[in-house]
Amino acid sequence: MPSDFPPMYITNDGQVHSLIETCKTHVLRLCISVGNKDKGQQRDEDNYVDEDNYVDEDEYEEEEELSDVNWDANSDEEVEEEYDDAGDDDYVDEDFAGKKAEDTDADYSEYGKVQDEDDWEKKRFEERLRRGDLNGHGVGFDGSGDISVGQSYVSKNDLISALRVKAVKSRFAFKVSKSTTKLYVAKCFVDGCKWMCRAAIKNEAKRFFVTKYVKVHTCSVVDRARFRKGCTPRYLGQIFVEQFGIIDGIVPRHIASAIRVLLGLKLNYTTSYRALKAAQLFVRGTPEAGYAALPSYLRRVKQSNPGSVTDLVCEANGQFKYCFLSLYASMVGFQYLRRVIVVDGTHLTGKYGGTLLVAAGQDANFQVFPLAFGIVDAENNESWGWFMNKLQQCFSSHHMVIISDRHPSIPNACLNVLPWVTRGICYYHLQGNIVSKSELGAKDLMYLVKGAAYAHTLREYNRCMASIRAAKPALANYLELADPKLWSRVHFPGDRYNIKTSNIAESINSALKRAKGFPIPYLLQFIREKLGVWFAKRREDALSLQTPYSKGVEYLLAIRTHHAETYTVEHIDGWTFNVIGGGGHYIVNLENRSCECGVFQIEKIPCSHAIAASTEANMHISQNVCMTYTKESLYATYARPIYPEPTEDAEEEEDICLPPEVATRGRKKKSRYLTWLELSRKRQPKPRKVHKVYSCSLCRVPGHTRPHCVSH
Repeated sequence: MPSDFPPMYITNDGQVHSLIETCKTHVLRLCISVGNKDKGQQRDEDNYVDEDNYVDEDEYEEEEELSDVNWDANSDEEVEEEYDDAGDDDYVDEDFAGKKAEDTDADYSEYGKVQDEDDWEKKRFEERLRRGDLNGHGVGFDGSGDISVGQSYVSKNDLISALRVKAVKSRFAFKVSKSTTKLYVAKCFVDGCKWMCRAAIKNEAKRFFVTKYVKVHTCSVVDRARFRKGCTPRYLGQIFVEQFGIIDGIVPRHIASAIRVLLGLKLNYTTSYRALKAAQLFVRGTPEAGYAALPSYLRRVKQSNPGSVTDLVCEANGQFKYCFLSLYASMVGFQYLRRVIVVDGTHLTGKYGGTLLVAAGQDANFQVFPLAFGIVDAENNESWGWFMNKLQQCFSSHHMVIISDRHPSIPNACLNVLPWVTRGICYYHLQGNIVSKSELGAKDLMYLVKGAAYAHTLREYNRCMASIRAAKPALANYLELADPKLWSRVHFPGDRYNIKTSNIAESINSALKRAKGFPIPYLLQFIREKLGVWFAKRREDALSLQTPYSKGVEYLLAIRTHHAETYTVEHIDGWTFNVIGGGGHYIVNLENRSCECGVFQIEKIPCSHAIAASTEANMHISQNVCMTYTKESLYATYARPIYPEPTEDAEEEEDICLPPEVATRGRKKKSRYLTWLELSRKRQPKPRKVHKVYSCSLCRVPGHTRPHCVSH
């Protein structure tokens, strides 16, 4: 039976007999849990483990799921998503039967998406709280907060924390009667009350044992309520961390729910938010401490991952300036990718601000592949030049394509540091710039601009540009000044493949959104953990492939093969064919791997015309697919694991790294303002309002009312 078959509950002898009969014809995996009639079913659900699909839950959570990454990036277009997830390799969806063979704006990342790659982020906090699997510590709670004689605590602070929790839950206050290194005595704050707790050190050096505990209060409830002290958000945050040991993925409503169950207190949103901030500060420390620990963290990362490129640049007075990190596993894996790098920057939301620079590629399965990260003060010529200088240490000096937005510092850095690379700009940012210029008035012509940018042939490009010039000459002049070699697929001098936008880097920025306010070491640790999960999951996915190419490429080939079966092929010579179909006549040269439609030579994946020609020539399709799309390349990309950094630094160096100057005051923005295109993408099409049709109360005929009735 399949590994994902749901659990069966056996409650009587007849069902046991049926199970035995099933075992005669099927191989079953049994996970048996015996319980009473009332609780047995719930216990089976909690104890059932699918060994084949087990996902480690010791990870982070979010209040809401991200819409774009899923951690895979939409590598081509942010404005439109036209395709569904990939199915089986040999299956062709009926919805695609009428599609054009070569869609110019295909979102290839949907074809190769790895299922459940980030399930460890989607499980709700309340479920993990109930099961007690928080942060791998197995910390559960029953909300009792009871103290008993003989109970032990690791330290005096743990004892005091338990007493405070008990006091808050029972709604009373206590005072310290005696406190030494070996003895701690607490009594009720109301004079004359017999409640008290006495703990002392016995056999162990720091562990406190409760030797006497009187839990009954002899004072009045009114007196206890009068002396009860308030509970500050800072203390609530500390209690939350001490009880649950997790803050990643927690939002204020989680704090309010946990404190209500644990302590019986009702918190408003402001108090919950402040308690959450106090808990984060309690766990991660201050931003100043993060900058001080940054040199040690970079050394520990390099110790656990030898060969990684790290760098820390500080000012003359020791203030932080630049930071760079590229893991050795990413550097080795990038050798098996198509040589296209997408760079972008995003603002950090911590106390001291800054900008996170990202360089990423795309693997054989059309998934995001992070290569390097940099933290700088701002996007300018100096910072981008420094980042490009460090980035060139991560790959060999062969032909390279760099895609970015239209920030002026990026072409300056490429020209000064990497003059041998071919640079292109993101079509999506070009589209946003066009829409933002009201004098162009080009919102209604964006489909023509997109057609010119995504055109595979010069004839199609000229047709779109001619239509644009006839409708808006100013827009045509603007596109020509933007240099078609940078944004047009047909005029681009290098190999850009299917990558037309910078959405690869944008997706990484979105994936790191909730960590942008962390102290720098925790941000880098979050990145390292994220990459470790991606590498492990994708490595397993590559090993499980039964086809010669990745899932995304196999899906493309299946769709194009479906269309190729309807084409007519005429043999011209040994390598050249005339393919009739797909809206015209196309000459295919299998020796040069080219087709007049332009798709074959740009994507390095056979188009439907090339597949039809290969079938006519009795040539296997795999001979015409680029080697970077094979499953061997996909596995080699993620073959090297990423190791966590050690807890202690082997080198005892005391490097000084001070935080930079605070540029702005006030609360940091967590999200940027959305552009018109992003807002239009989020808004769902609303149906037009349907007015009520009134009927006449006399003649019962719709279309008019009684005062206007002509029948009476």
